[in-house]
Amino acid sequence: MSSVLRTIFLSIFIALSFTGGTAQQPPPAPVAVQAESVWINGAPANAGFTILMPGKPSEQTQALEGQPGVENHLLMLETKLAGYVVSYVVFSNDVTDPARIKDLLDRGREGGLGSSGATLKSEKEIKLNDYFGREWLMELPNGLSATARAYWVKRRLFQTVFVSSPKTDDSPETKRLHQEAATKFLDSFTLKDEAR
Repeated sequence: MSSVLRTIFLSIFIALSFTGGTAQQPPPAPVAVQAESVWINGAPANAGFTILMPGKPSEQTQALEGQPGVENHLLMLETKLAGYVVSYVVFSNDVTDPARIKDLLDRGREGGLGSSGATLKSEKEIKLNDYFGREWLMELPNGLSATARAYWVKRRLFQTVFVSSPKTDDSPETKRLHQEAATKFLDSFTLKDEAR
């Protein structure tokens, strides 16, 4: 499997599994979920994008196997309401062929679903400034759900993932807060001029 495909599904797997540890613990006593109050740009200055997050994310960088000098950058934040993940990789070569991008995203989806044990609930093709992307809605083990978006921009792969743990007895207010946070996070992703 190419390192590009491994990057796609590794990023999705990491994004989908980072909140899994808390989901396996006994459920805490019911707590009123509150709206995320202070949203900031969570992207590093040189990342080529901006994204709103309800706090400062932790950052990790991982070298890609078989790709000297290429790193996967992960930004992660977990709150009482949800988990927020952004992943970006800058590869050495541009990929602009729509068929090739579609194939990479398809195979990345399959690898991510297989490695995380997720079930795909829906998928749609999306675009960001004329760049191809994909959005996936998934159910994960341990009662988690995720909305993930991936965009291929020349030589960069950007991914955003919103992870939550919806309950059947969530109040309408809690459901609304989850939806508002997901929309605000995912829709806030924008490219800076140098990434276009």
